[in-house]
Amino acid sequence: MTFRSISLFLIVLLGIARATAEPVTRREVLAAIAVLEKDVTSADALKAAETVTRFGKESETVLITIGTETMPWVQLDAPEPEAPVRALLMAAYFAGDIKSQLEKRRAVDDPYSGWLATITAYRQIRRKQPEMVIPEVEELIKKERAGTLKQEAEDLRQQQEQEQQREQRPTNMV
Repeated sequence: MTFRSISLFLIVLLGIARATAEPVTRREVLAAIAVLEKDVTSADALKAAETVTRFGKESETVLITIGTETMPWVQLDAPEPEAPVRALLMAAYFAGDIKSQLEKRRAVDDPYSGWLATITAYRQIRRKQPEMVIPEVEELIKKERAGTLKQEAEDLRQQQEQEQQREQRPTNMV
């Protein structure tokens, strides 16, 4: 049941049902990011989250690496009440990463900006739901307070670049 509910929520959030919709524009994604930055718990947040997620998935102007290294809070076996919160945190991560890339006008993954946006969104959620504790985001907060989060993001980004370069090399023919 938990697997199905988070899967369904993520499918809706990813906008798979709107595959024939017009592509999300830069202006639309920036407006959606502003909604999420203002209040990720607002009535407009879910639609904004969908817009941001669609842009991240469809746009060639940004590069977002998805995985447990970048978004450790995204789990398929999350408890029922946490699933929508974890999905919103994923959208917040996308929003931070996308905004950074659009501002720099360079498609270079920026996990640090994504993590900062996640932390901000998490704090907004916790103000309304103090019982909602996501250990993986709490760990990001500890690392930010310790001053190690930015370097961890840079190390991760460099590792991802190296892996990408290895994948692009032609294989040796024997």
